[in-house]
Amino acid sequence: HLLFANDILLFTKADIPTLELVKDVLLNFAEVSGMKPNLDKCQIFFGNVDSGVRRRACNLLHIPEGSLPVIYLGLPLLASKMSSMDCKVLLDKLTSRTSSWMCNSLSFGGRLQLMAFVLFSIQVYWCSTFILPVAVTKECDRILRSFLWHGTAHGKKSGNVAWSRVCKPKKEGGLGFVGCRVWNQAAIMKIGWEI
Repeated sequence: HLLFANDILLFTKADIPTLELVKDVLLNFAEVSGMKPNLDKCQIFFGNVDSGVRRRACNLLHIPEGSLPVIYLGLPLLASKMSSMDCKVLLDKLTSRTSSWMCNSLSFGGRLQLMAFVLFSIQVYWCSTFILPVAVTKECDRILRSFLWHGTAHGKKSGNVAWSRVCKPKKEGGLGFVGCRVWNQAAIMKIGWEI
């Protein structure tokens, strides 16, 4: 199971005895705590399960079957490896944030602050959850690079300094940023280490 705030994700075998046990646990929880699940907000997701078993499971628990992908906490839950198209939400969010700011009037330092505290936090959230496709990490870096030098996500000219130099630590003459690909690899390795 996974818990977050008022949500719970339960993973189980899709056989009737196991699902009856899940139903009993939910009923016992409701009886003891006085709280019961809102079945209107619940869904069951199956992987490689016979349609008859799916139907019986949904009827037993009185919960409808959902279909993937679904957005949870701003991220897509997928049944397959993440593709570049699945990351369109991330790229659109980065682009829309840069477009919504009055960037032409921002100083270079102002853009640095917005990058450090807003744009990087959006990308770090995704990087800490998924192994992003290389094309997506390159596009994230391109958006950030363009915003830094031109104040927009759609700048066509190259920057004044190579992005690899910008991403060096401050003591080595860089700005201390970390490229999306490096951040993604480090975050996923950390998850692997904790397992």
